[in-house]
Amino acid sequence: MIGKRFSSGRNRIPGILLVILLNQGNYTQGQTRNISDLSSDCDNYLYINGESNINQFSFKYDRTQFSDRNSSMSIDSDNIEITIPIKDFVASNPMMYGDFLVLMKEAEYPVIRVSFSKQELSGVKRSSSGTCPDIMINIAGITKTYEIQCSVVRCSDYLYLRGEKNLKLSDFHLKPPQKLLGFVKVNNEIKVNFGFIITFTDGNSLSAEL
Repeated sequence: MIGKRFSSGRNRIPGILLVILLNQGNYTQGQTRNISDLSSDCDNYLYINGESNINQFSFKYDRTQFSDRNSSMSIDSDNIEITIPIKDFVASNPMMYGDFLVLMKEAEYPVIRVSFSKQELSGVKRSSSGTCPDIMINIAGITKTYEIQCSVVRCSDYLYLRGEKNLKLSDFHLKPPQKLLGFVKVNNEIKVNFGFIITFTDGNSLSAEL
């Protein structure tokens, strides 16, 4: 009798595992957004796209203006810095939102910062060469500087900086999460797509459109 009960429970395990895997598939479901798919509208955005060994997912932040809550664009004598609250990202699947906050260490480091040289961007404006400045990205308290594939175009009266870059989570001391005892693994590499509105004054200095 005990043997029958044990055998019956064991036979249920594959079915239970299948249900879990199907739910995990829903958990990781989402579409990676390539830069060519992004809206041509002049909006500020930052998209983080990734994938696991099962599916793709994305987290997006987009705002017409950097003027809500803790988001901001600040300019000093040397740099332009954009601050984006991690809690303001939207997950392609809401079930992933909590894990995203944990992965990004949001409780300790609540914002992502993106900054670049004002002088370099001013040079781009004057020369119209399309050469983009090196961009510094700060995640979880770690700052990395990248040469990024991007474009600088006119959008109405503004200068619009848009680009993309593949990054590694490990560059920021972030450990890719695993689910189901390691059966589902998130890849270390993510793709970041961004677009930022920059305005120039008549004196060729920079100011933010807030």
